[in-house]
Amino acid sequence: MSRNFDAILPDDGHQEQRKRFAPAEPPLPARPVWNWEELNAKFRPRLIAAGVIRFGLTQDDCEDAAQTVFLKVLAMNPRVRDPKAYLRAAFLNQCNNVIEARERRRGRESALTDHLAATLIDPAAERAKTVSAVTSAYKQVDPKCRQVIKSYCVEDMTLAETAEKSGYSPKTVWKRIQECLKKMRACLAS
Repeated sequence: MSRNFDAILPDDGHQEQRKRFAPAEPPLPARPVWNWEELNAKFRPRLIAAGVIRFGLTQDDCEDAAQTVFLKVLAMNPRVRDPKAYLRAAFLNQCNNVIEARERRRGRESALTDHLAATLIDPAAERAKTVSAVTSAYKQVDPKCRQVIKSYCVEDMTLAETAEKSGYSPKTVWKRIQECLKKMRACLAS
């Protein structure tokens, strides 16, 4: 049997009394906190098998992807409803990143091979002059530019890895790379 407290207490400014007699609202249930290390032990073999089967990656590549995912999860400690689905999605995204990085690397290697074949025709003095000019242009840009260019172009890091290493957002890193390369082109043109 429920009571209508408004009928019992008239509306004459007795708000405090109404609050005192009104039933208390139950607290919302707390979100579960997951033990990510336990989930790592439970789901890691399944994730690695899924990466090998679905993407054709090697066991080592899948181990690296799983390690990266679990390190990020431990660092962030996200509150999710379904950790199995969360881990699976994060792992599959990481596998996609590994494949994309591999394809980019292959494209750069083939371009480098083509460039090396072309440089075999050039005399050695011309190559030394080109290397010297690029080195000089590289030294003329500011240290932040050198760090980003070295990470992204020389060490073959992804844009996200370069951003994480430098402490900037990926968009900022991409703009900085474009600006730095523009400065180096200007130095080479002069």
